[in-house]
Amino acid sequence: MKIKTWFTILFVSMWVTGMASCRENVRKGTSDEVAVAAAVGDDWQSRYRRVEATGLPDNVFDLIGRQWMLVTAGDSLSFNTMTASWGGFTYVWGRPATITYIRDSRYTYEFMQREEGFTLCFFAERYRAALRLCGTTSGRDTDKVLEAGLTPIMTPSGLPAFAEARMIIECRKMLVQELDCSKLTEAYKDEIMKSSYTKETSRHQLFLSEITGIWVER
Repeated sequence: MKIKTWFTILFVSMWVTGMASCRENVRKGTSDEVAVAAAVGDDWQSRYRRVEATGLPDNVFDLIGRQWMLVTAGDSLSFNTMTASWGGFTYVWGRPATITYIRDSRYTYEFMQREEGFTLCFFAERYRAALRLCGTTSGRDTDKVLEAGLTPIMTPSGLPAFAEARMIIECRKMLVQELDCSKLTEAYKDEIMKSSYTKETSRHQLFLSEITGIWVER
């Protein structure tokens, strides 16, 4: 969806920028993985505890900008994931929410458009190599989830995530629109257009999504 008019709302938004390359992975679960996912699902409450948005245990700038995250959408049969370090948290329309930016050229974008919900997964530092792989390798060419050593699971509400994640945030889309770069102020326009849109002309789409669940590893 492309909406040229920027929405105006009062909110506190944490915009964090980082990785220039965000790639995707399309995956169909094997029978073994489905069994693992089912086992994790049965044991969900012993693995994760639910927290409120006000109890988020991390600094959000560090969480997204330095630790990175996997954005994952799809279903139990087919899903897509990509590493991202652009995003934020806000409170709008009486709801805690996330802001996620996805280029419309990414295959992830099709899954995000199709599905009502998606997850943001955060990992311990020992999984840095796995996130780097998922951020530099295209799922069109290889099974990068398998190469990264990650285990697909489904959250209690039926959203795809990963068993290795230390925190999983479930999101439901509220608004989707293009990040309209024509609205950039003169002080930032040249710098941002040169750094973000010279080599790749596809535009970022903004997903404003309600937080429906935050699960933290016990």
